[in-house]
Amino acid sequence: MSKKNKIDPEMMSLFKIFGISSILFVILISFFNDKSPNTSNENNLLAIDDASRLYFKNVRQPYYDVEGRTDAKMNIYRLGKRVKSENDPILNIAIIINRIKDEAYLYVEPSAVFDNETIIKIKWISENKEVDGELDFRSGDRYDHYGFVEDLYPLLLSNASFTTEIAGKRHPILSEGRERDAFRITAFDYYRLTARDDMNK
Repeated sequence: MSKKNKIDPEMMSLFKIFGISSILFVILISFFNDKSPNTSNENNLLAIDDASRLYFKNVRQPYYDVEGRTDAKMNIYRLGKRVKSENDPILNIAIIINRIKDEAYLYVEPSAVFDNETIIKIKWISENKEVDGELDFRSGDRYDHYGFVEDLYPLLLSNASFTTEIAGKRHPILSEGRERDAFRITAFDYYRLTARDDMNK
């Protein structure tokens, strides 16, 4: 009996130490867990599913020039009929598909005439000339590119007119049918790919 009484307190202290350590570990993990659910829905804006990917690959991909980036596990899609002039103010957009994360990104590709502009300023006016405004684009992360296209695309669909400023002078932009179509079609395909069909109405 004396031997049994001697072991019980030692075992009890071990259980206490183990229990307290486990609780502290769980609390610590809960504070520093980077994989907590994303409540901002930002990732949902970029996510693609198997059906959308297959549709894009089988139906839409033939209309695009594809650049494979095997190092980053990404493919860049640029509409084949886009305007490729480097001497005029052109705004093209590309679709980037991240094969690892099952995400798609929009990437704004201004022509070379914007190279000295830190911010691209786009002024717009509605088709009936009654409403106008300005959009600014500064190349940043994927959400900066996404946000700029999300703001400009509905204006394009509503037949707004656009101008931009380069070296202090204003120039028309997205004025020709081919340039507007390239932007519109790429954005349309992107929003279908990411299940944002509400943007295409």
